[in-house]
Order: sequence, then C-alpha cells, then structure tokens
Amino acid sequence: MFNGFAREINESINFFNYRVGYWLGKNYKSTRQNKKPVPSRLRQLTAIERQKAKVLYTTDADRIKELNLLSPTEGKFLRILQHEFISADIVVKQKRFFVVDKDQFPLAIFEYRDGLQTLRATDVDDGLPVFIYKNLPPSSSIKEDAEFILAR
Repeated sequence: MFNGFAREINESINFFNYRVGYWLGKNYKSTRQNKKPVPSRLRQLTAIERQKAKVLYTTDADRIKELNLLSPTEGKFLRILQHEFISADIVVKQKRFFVVDKDQFPLAIFEYRDGLQTLRATDVDDGLPVFIYKNLPPSSSIKEDAEFILAR
C-alpha cells in the first residue's frame, strides 16, 4: 500500500515538474524572441580608405601565401615590375599586382594572364588605372606605363 502511494506522489511530482518546465520554457522563449538584435552600423569607408584597404594584408602569413600562389611566369612579371618601380612597392593580392607608394596608397594595378599572344590593355578600377598584360610583355611597355603612373 505504501509503495503505490509513493508511486502516485512521484508521478504527480513529475507531472508538476513537466508543466512548470513547459511554462518556463515557453515564457523564456517568447521573451527571447521579442528582443531583436540591434543592427550595428557599418562604418562607410571613404574612397581613399577603400583603396588603402585593397592592399592591406591582415597578417604577414597572408602576404607570404599570396606570393606562394604565383606561377613562375607571374613571378617573373613581379620581378619586372619591381625593377621598373624602384621608388614604389609592389603588393600582390588575388593575383593582382598593386603599385603602392611609401604610404601604402595604391597608384596603379597590374594584372598578368598567361597566354600565347601578347596583349596589352588598360582600364580603370575605382579610380585606379589597371594595366592588363597577356603573356610576358617587353620591358619597354612596362616602362611606358611606369612613366605614365609616376607622371600622374
């Protein structure tokens, strides 16, 4: 008789705990859903900050990784650019070669693509001149572009 009575009390306590837990969970969930996250305002970058952000590396390992991804002919193209732009630095990001001044402000963008025919094209990207080369160009054409960039 005592065993049956204890079972009934145990079942009623379990039922009571279940109901209280259900009620607490439902109320906690509804208060949690009512709180909408406050959208953080993203700071708008100026044109100068946006251009500087294009050439900045987050870590030194990222810079080394970008250099390791270059093909042998892209490495030769990088050395040609370094030879022509002695007073500026060359930054490689996403297989694009950025010519930057000592303040890390981009002056121009060079792109190199492998191919059989020599091709030279120019474009503008976000106010920066873009020089696209297909196949290794003669150094005289890069020298002309360097004079154009440095004269600007």
